[in-house]
Amino acid sequence: MPVSTTAPSSATTPQHDPGSVRARLAPSGVLDAWRPDRSDRPPTTVADLADRLRDLGTVDADLGWMGAVAAVTNLAVAEFPEETLREVWAPDVDTLVAGTLAPQGTGKWIDGTFHVRAISSPASGLPWADWVMATVRDIDSAALVRVLVPIAEVRVEATWGAAGLQGSGGDTAHLDDVVVPARRARTLVPDPAAAPLTFFATIFFAAPLVGAVEAALDRLLDDVADGGPRYERADVRAAVGAAALQVARAEALRTAASGALGMRADVDALSAVARATSADLAVQALAAAEAALPLLVSGTGAAALHAEHPLARTVRDVGVGARHTALSPTKAAIAHTDALFAGRS
Repeated sequence: MPVSTTAPSSATTPQHDPGSVRARLAPSGVLDAWRPDRSDRPPTTVADLADRLRDLGTVDADLGWMGAVAAVTNLAVAEFPEETLREVWAPDVDTLVAGTLAPQGTGKWIDGTFHVRAISSPASGLPWADWVMATVRDIDSAALVRVLVPIAEVRVEATWGAAGLQGSGGDTAHLDDVVVPARRARTLVPDPAAAPLTFFATIFFAAPLVGAVEAALDRLLDDVADGGPRYERADVRAAVGAAALQVARAEALRTAASGALGMRADVDALSAVARATSADLAVQALAAAEAALPLLVSGTGAAALHAEHPLARTVRDVGVGARHTALSPTKAAIAHTDALFAGRS
């Protein structure tokens, strides 16, 4: 992804201090999603969570992106044994787990513990995480193993310098010879009946970015309504109208991708082709939203936009997010292949 060497570090972004981030994420419910110990809360569906993430994105693309991270990692954590869930998800605590799904390291079983060397990058949310999730390959068996490690045992390196999503804390997690007890190491066994986590990542990461574009368009339409010489031009109005259609298409596709999806068990019950189609719709929604941004910028005059103008920031945020791991065309294709052919050699 394009990197700007002059972009400020996410650690210096004041609106994303640890207390603010946790306090702003908690009311949305994304930190509670998939937690079996929160029986007092109504069950979370995929569609509900996508809507919450979209709403977060309309307020702050960075916040929505970190919410998507929490939604995906919580889903992965929920697959660990009950004793691990009690350890990671302490009662009445809004735990944030950061990490990546892609294999980025190796591990070896020694005397009942799993010894890990891994580098997870970029891993959004690290400055505020309680735990780090990593996926590594077992040196002896070649199987993939997912591990959970307390943030205190992880060396975090500030490396996030992308032009957009500067407040998402997408830095690098170094697991330097970390010893992981067996209860926090889970060997991944392909299940043709289950939706891969990459499918959920595609839906969840698309939602806040589409929301961010919708919010940018709303601000622009307000400006148009206020009038002014630049908005009296026919080409400007045509560009804004075309962008509005693209964003409407994006939201319709995102809704179609998540609206029919209920609980995790319901998603698993869908055919692999239906899951892959839903993920593909989410990618199309993001593409439509991203396509709208150049129209908005050219329609209002890119040179007239200050670097910190809300629309300029949204252009950078969505441009970076669209190319981030699970939403890149290559990763999306891999996710679809996993959905269609999981468990087959």
